[in-house]
Amino acid sequence: MNFFSKTLFVNFYPYIGKDYANALHKILVLGESHYGPQSNNGYHEWTREVVEKDFLGNYDKGATLPKWAQCHRNTANVLASIRDVNPHEVYDKIAFYNFFQKSIGEGDHADKRYLTAELKDLSAKALAEVMEILRPDLIVGWGWDNLEWKYLPQARDQIEISKNCAGINLHLFTLNGFPPVPIWCMHHPSMGINIDAHRECFSKIKKYLKW
Repeated sequence: MNFFSKTLFVNFYPYIGKDYANALHKILVLGESHYGPQSNNGYHEWTREVVEKDFLGNYDKGATLPKWAQCHRNTANVLASIRDVNPHEVYDKIAFYNFFQKSIGEGDHADKRYLTAELKDLSAKALAEVMEILRPDLIVGWGWDNLEWKYLPQARDQIEISKNCAGINLHLFTLNGFPPVPIWCMHHPSMGINIDAHRECFSKIKKYLKW
């Protein structure tokens, strides 16, 4: 959607499912970052390409998913009405966006050579713009460690849902000074995620939100 080109801070345009605008409950899935040479920072379609080609495109062809695309498959399994259904059931109705608006490293995901305080600040401003445009009802973040506690702004209000949901301290939070959209940070889906436990917790979130 070309209106992202008119924003001040958004660099990597979000993927928006074809049915997102008409979804009963709009979900924005928030990933962390891209990894690659700094020359890639000029490619605004990077995020969309990862979802549309690396994930959905390979799935539709029956091809093996790249390692990083497995994060999307795990996310679809958490959010879907039935586990292991066609991921289009989920991804046609959601939006996906990466928090950091420039590559933060190259090669291995442990490489954070380009991650700076300035980039964190710029990326937070970009997230606010995306929230204003997409107006999600819920943000599902990738990571209750780095994304939730190290990257997102710390000024927030927390809402406890359950102290022990399948072993998970389940809570939502909103960011002060941002649109008041509840955020749930799940375990990063690349990290041996317990799908069934997360599905149980997502059902509790939907009940809390009266979905």
